[in-house]
Amino acid sequence: MREKFHGVPMLPFGILAGFAEEREIRLTDLAEEGFRFRTAEKTEEPGKFRLCFYNSLAGGYREMELTDFEMEEEEHTSFFYIYVVYTESETYRKEVRRLIGQYSRYIRLKLMEDDGELAKALTGYPAEKDLVEACSLEEQKRRWFSELPVDGVFPEFPSLALELDRPELYRKYLSMEIGEFSAWYWPCNGLGEYPLARRTPDRLYIGNSFCHLLFPEKSQLFALLEKASREGLSVTLSFSYIRDFLLESTEELLDELSAWCGQKERWLELLVNDWGLAELLRKKRSPYLEPVLGPLLNKRKKDPRLAWKTGSLESLAENSLNADFYREFLAEELGIRRYEWEACGYPMKLPPGNHSLHLPFYQTNTSQFCPLAAGVLRKDRGKQKLPENCPHFCESYTYLYPEHLAMAGRYNSLFALDREILKKPEHLEAYRQQGVDRLVINLL
Repeated sequence: MREKFHGVPMLPFGILAGFAEEREIRLTDLAEEGFRFRTAEKTEEPGKFRLCFYNSLAGGYREMELTDFEMEEEEHTSFFYIYVVYTESETYRKEVRRLIGQYSRYIRLKLMEDDGELAKALTGYPAEKDLVEACSLEEQKRRWFSELPVDGVFPEFPSLALELDRPELYRKYLSMEIGEFSAWYWPCNGLGEYPLARRTPDRLYIGNSFCHLLFPEKSQLFALLEKASREGLSVTLSFSYIRDFLLESTEELLDELSAWCGQKERWLELLVNDWGLAELLRKKRSPYLEPVLGPLLNKRKKDPRLAWKTGSLESLAENSLNADFYREFLAEELGIRRYEWEACGYPMKLPPGNHSLHLPFYQTNTSQFCPLAAGVLRKDRGKQKLPENCPHFCESYTYLYPEHLAMAGRYNSLFALDREILKKPEHLEAYRQQGVDRLVINLL
């Protein structure tokens, strides 16, 4: 029996995977002389091992087959078996040295540097720009939108909607006619000269997809619906996640909305960001309430720092909605045939269907608690609690970030700006050709 080696124990599973023939194994120690692995059942010596080593510089895995080896059973207990594999393969040794070298460098940087310097060393992230911040969200928006085109040929979409996602916008709209409101909405966000600002919206999105405390009060909600009805505007109601204590009141509201629609002979879209709401709508089957898949359920990877990640972004172009069977399930079981997308900084490949595109901001993170309230009340965004009586700190406060990241924290979420979607009409045209028939403007 050979002398046992001492390797690097318990490397993260994400950077090293192994298979004995086609059976997955858990590697527990890695050395240039070989490796250990653990299984729940006794394993006969396979004809080959397949090992997958993560290469952080290439942003992917390198796979190799190992056929020249010796294997010994080292230990077994009532719960598992441990085996040792020895090899003199030079290809294997080279991959082990590279992997351990990269992992050791990561650990050293993690211990010695802050997050920005770590990202700079590993990905080229411009950590030196992290110190540059504006004094207010308004100042940031002026900088972000200062170089947008003010003329040119822009693609025509059948529908243009504005998002009303917080109390100050509800109050503002109730105090103005839609044309006057639209003329106020764009300039106050630094986009008064943008070509889309010349068009009067035909639809409003009322409510908030990310914070249930920003949904309008019932009396205010029906006042908004009445006003939109008088002005000939279609309405999509944006519901967020639904906590258990909100189920009963939400079900009652759905009944009242259905009754109102029946009296007015109007139809409402309901943005579904929670499977509980989807099930409530499925059971009711109201002919006036049409469910639409919201951004919290239409998941994809979204982060303004993706530009500094290694590897290609092409693998992110599709998500679960590109699977035919999933769209069929949504349509047949839940009546969902329209999907909400967010312009998120890289090209998306949309499936067949009816699509709405939200721009120019996209959500990256959401908490069911409120980091903004935690920062104001407890001076630490980590000390979050579920707000019971919301004072709407988000009307006055915003978390600011380095300008080059183009992101901000509002209420319980983080939002980032797609810098290119408003600059280049060809990006909008590409989405129009993929079936986007509605633009939804969401200005922080």
